[in-house]
Amino acid sequence: MATPDIQRPYRGSRVSSFYSVKSLPTLSSLDSAFQLQEYISLLIRLNVHDVDTIISPPGKLTSKESDERVPESLETDSKKPEEGDRKSELSVDRACWIYEQLRRLAQDLSHPLITMLQLECTRTSCPQMKAGEWLYLCVAHGNDGAMEQCCAIDYILHTLDSATALLNSPRAFPSRLSIPQTSHRHFSSLARRLGRIFAHAYFHHREVFEQAEAESSLYARFLKLSSQFDLVPSEFLVIPEDHDGRGRDEDVEPPRLLAAAVHPSQIFPHPTGIDHPTGTDSPRRLGRSRTDTMVFSEAYNVAEEL
Repeated sequence: MATPDIQRPYRGSRVSSFYSVKSLPTLSSLDSAFQLQEYISLLIRLNVHDVDTIISPPGKLTSKESDERVPESLETDSKKPEEGDRKSELSVDRACWIYEQLRRLAQDLSHPLITMLQLECTRTSCPQMKAGEWLYLCVAHGNDGAMEQCCAIDYILHTLDSATALLNSPRAFPSRLSIPQTSHRHFSSLARRLGRIFAHAYFHHREVFEQAEAESSLYARFLKLSSQFDLVPSEFLVIPEDHDGRGRDEDVEPPRLLAAAVHPSQIFPHPTGIDHPTGTDSPRRLGRSRTDTMVFSEAYNVAEEL
């Protein structure tokens, strides 16, 4: 049995040495009821910019879907001693891993991104929560499920508060050690709404986005999490994929709608084997409707005037 590693500051330690991680312990060596949370924290403290290592589970996933996809030959190979103790001694539940990643993502959004946004994203400068031509409605307003618009910074704070409340809800997530199958549907919704914060910061507060990304690589982590576990469809990721967070993309246009067509199938054929237009456009995927909280801003303003 592995000896538990104790990660805590000692009496008389300096603040600069509190979070120093010289080597990454194995997951089984963490003596805690919340091993995944502490393990992800250690990965981030070791190298916050290594998003591939942070998002990749430390072993074989144990969900029903992953068990069906992994052949028996690969399962036996993963148990060989040549692979190392890191993969052979543990297995991680897929839903629990996604839950802990989203939980940490919502926590890290507060600083530095939202902290810096509060300095320049005000009710006067950003009276609407927009990303290019898209307007996002806030579910925190209205009665009986009605949605209204609010300023961008209020929308961001409301979204973060609602995400935190949902992740800590004993009704939706009664246990952090075993996620019910009925709660898996919240993962995509949480990731999609948190992604709107990055979109607004990128298209309307580019310098803040670049500075926060250079410090934390938080959007790169969000993008890796969304793509690896299929949390957010590609048409909702309006930030260009080639953006690396290290330089300003002055030529990038805000996301916009494509012109309407009489025969949309000629422009967007069936998804099987046909490429979609690339760039910053956000085309509709056939058979998929947009969320109720994501509308075209000009159309919304015209409807309000009527």
